[in-house]
Amino acid sequence: MSTVNVKAKAAPTPASAIEAPKTIESAVAVGRETLEHVVKASAEAANKGYEKAVAMTKDNVDAAVKAGANAFKNYEEVLSFGKDNMEAFVRAGTIFAKGWQDAAKTAFAVSQETIEESVAVGKAVLGAKSLKEVVDLQTVFVKNSFDKVVAEGGKISETNMKLAEEALQPINERVNATVSKLIKPLAA
Repeated sequence: MSTVNVKAKAAPTPASAIEAPKTIESAVAVGRETLEHVVKASAEAANKGYEKAVAMTKDNVDAAVKAGANAFKNYEEVLSFGKDNMEAFVRAGTIFAKGWQDAAKTAFAVSQETIEESVAVGKAVLGAKSLKEVVDLQTVFVKNSFDKVVAEGGKISETNMKLAEEALQPINERVNATVSKLIKPLAA
């Protein structure tokens, strides 16, 4: 009796089945990277605007104090002026800190939601019955992720600009008060 040794060969794995998880991972990575870039760019823009405004305001206040030394008639007035300026900077800092805290919460929530959506799509892809279904799921996910990043990025930028304006309001009020005080003696 002779025995024939027959070995079963495994069916080759299609290249598309191997590439699908890589494509999903890269789409998720691109979405996450885009979101992080938008958040980072918005934060940098707001920081630059805030720093520039604070520097300009400080320069204006310093120039006004130098030019208007004669406008202050007594010591109490000078102390009051300095105290009011410090309170304005503290208010501005408080507004700015709270705004950044809110912006960070929003960015975290968006990131968390995006990750949850990525996991859900990943599960759906693993349960897909065909390559077409995988491609369709991935296409919808990438499109929705991109749209969401653009929309949320716009909201974050708008919020950061509003925050910068609100944080600078107390400082602008002090600059206006200083200018008014300096102009008053010159007009007389």
